Amino acid sequence: MTQAEKQHPLKWRLADIDGTGMDQVSIVMPEYQGKQQEMLLPTEIPSPLTSAMDIGWSEEDSYLFYILLNKMIGDEVIGEAIDFEDPEVLDILHVVAAAHFIAPVDADHVLADDLPVILEEHDLGDLVAINTRAGFKTALICELDSVEALCVLLEPLELNEEEVLDVYDTLVVNKHSILPPEFGNVVPAEEAVIH
Repeated sequence: MTQAEKQHPLKWRLADIDGTGMDQVSIVMPEYQGKQQEMLLPTEIPSPLTSAMDIGWSEEDSYLFYILLNKMIGDEVIGEAIDFEDPEVLDILHVVAAAHFIAPVDADHVLADDLPVILEEHDLGDLVAINTRAGFKTALICELDSVEALCVLLEPLELNEEEVLDVYDTLVVNKHSILPPEFGNVVPAEEAVIH
């Protein structure tokens, strides 16, 4: 357990916090910035369960959170007090909640034909693009094995009026269908080669 994890023991709360009639996933910190009361960070992720409860973060949740912090914000946050009111940190928490709670869709029916590109090795937390029938969509890799990756969408995917995947929905994508992020809606890195 890292120093940051000891400082911020996080839990998931599945409950209707806003009184909307729909249970959502929230992040609970027992204390924050020296205050003895808990801090509650609601997300837009719907609860997969019908009863309210608290669930401790798994090792996978914590690992993904710190990998994304490192890749999206930088090394300087590891070991430091984390500002949970920072919009970038809140986005990372949404991605972790989506990866944990949203049932993934098999991407085969939304993918376009594979492109003849040189395949790259990808790692957990990498920003990637997915070639869908609705165009290239940006996503983050949140789980990875030798064949497939669980990706969290960072932009909506609208195939038709009935079939829409929103931001933070999850897809299981075969690794050969994952493209560099420059194919998606991102600014290319300086070392990227664009033809």
